[in-house]
Amino acid sequence: MSNLLVTPKVHLAFGTCSQLRGLYAQYTLLLSLLVCLCSIGFSKIVTADTFSLEQAVQLAIQHDPLLKGNAYREQGFKADADAASYWSNPQISVSMQNLPTDGFAIDQEPMSQIKVGFKQQLPRGDENHYSQKKYQVMASKVVVENQARTAWVKREVTLAWLNWFHATQRIALLEKEKALLTQLLDFTESSYSQGVGSTSQQDILEVRLALLSLDDKYVQAYQQRDEAKAAFAQWYGAPLDEHLSAPEQLNVAAVLRESNISLSSFIAFIDTSEPFLLLQHHPEAKLFQFRTQVEKQNLNIAREQTKPQWTLEASYGYRQDDPSGASRADFVSLGVQVDLPFFNTPRQDASISSAASKVSASETDFRLKVNELAAKANVLQRRLSALSERKALYETVLIGETQQLSEAELSAYTADTADINDVVNANLKLVKVQDERLKIDVERAKTLANLAYLYLPSRAYTLNKE
Repeated sequence: MSNLLVTPKVHLAFGTCSQLRGLYAQYTLLLSLLVCLCSIGFSKIVTADTFSLEQAVQLAIQHDPLLKGNAYREQGFKADADAASYWSNPQISVSMQNLPTDGFAIDQEPMSQIKVGFKQQLPRGDENHYSQKKYQVMASKVVVENQARTAWVKREVTLAWLNWFHATQRIALLEKEKALLTQLLDFTESSYSQGVGSTSQQDILEVRLALLSLDDKYVQAYQQRDEAKAAFAQWYGAPLDEHLSAPEQLNVAAVLRESNISLSSFIAFIDTSEPFLLLQHHPEAKLFQFRTQVEKQNLNIAREQTKPQWTLEASYGYRQDDPSGASRADFVSLGVQVDLPFFNTPRQDASISSAASKVSASETDFRLKVNELAAKANVLQRRLSALSERKALYETVLIGETQQLSEAELSAYTADTADINDVVNANLKLVKVQDERLKIDVERAKTLANLAYLYLPSRAYTLNKE
């Protein structure tokens, strides 16, 4: 297309000097217009520094405060598990007993003594054992929460990055479209003022209206770009530098790069997997399983409350010799205490029933979560299939056809069988087709990011089990 020589439609049978100057101006304008037309599909955005998807994901995970906080939570639950294995603190008592009120002398009466006592309360049944297991489960649950959070952060950052990339590339396409419309407006106004061809004032108004509509698209695209870029502050604690820009090309495989699986292998894995079985191992679903385990330990603890609690006691009573010097024997006391929970059976039964109901509810929540994740997976899988078909249609047919149409209109114009309006409109169609393909590529990448969030953690779990 760039090698074609463009000859303006000029008939100089009886042209005056003023007409010649007007036609020369149109010829110059056409040359600049065709230079713009020939650059469609080849211009690049010049960037000082790019911010790739891999960098965005890695930095977000490194700076995520919840992941850092979970490390402390895990340590806390492990410490709680250690503490739960110990008995309650023993009690020591010291008392002066049976002192006579007429002299308060410890050697006056035989029953006067200094008593030192020791008391130890034992756990109720295996309550400590189940409490320890409960905190161990909660510590393991934090590990799964980290897996779920990491997968969620990857997905959310990827979606935000794709929104930023889409808005940036749309601005580039709008700049191409604006250049075409501006050149068309200049040519239309020049043709109308010179009285060349059938150009009317209505043609000028239509081009101006198209430019005004394009300005609104510009505002929306810049708003989307700025909002998407500002959204990164959620992950990094500060806005991105102004000089950072998105890459020029979208590498869809980057969505899966950290998982060491190719795009084709991932799609094949999705097609051959049963989501209702596989997604039982997704971190979101496994969190409900851990919640069930915690509730089961609470049920065991509630059952232990029906068992008696024992307390051991021991004391030593020291007595002084009597005033005449006769020796008095010291006293040793041993005792056992036990509470009787049998009188509160209705309350114990209610506690056990409540804990059992929570176990059943948690098991139901797990199944609901698996069904929800599997349904999302099925929807996303069909969306990916449709987007892949549309992408193939655009790449194999539509873009090629619009490119041929643009070249054909330019050749026809060179042969004096078409108007410049047809040439510009054909190239505008090419820009719109490129814009639609960009939307498809971004939407397809978003769908892959959502599928990766669902399938990759479950896949990693099954591979580790093997």
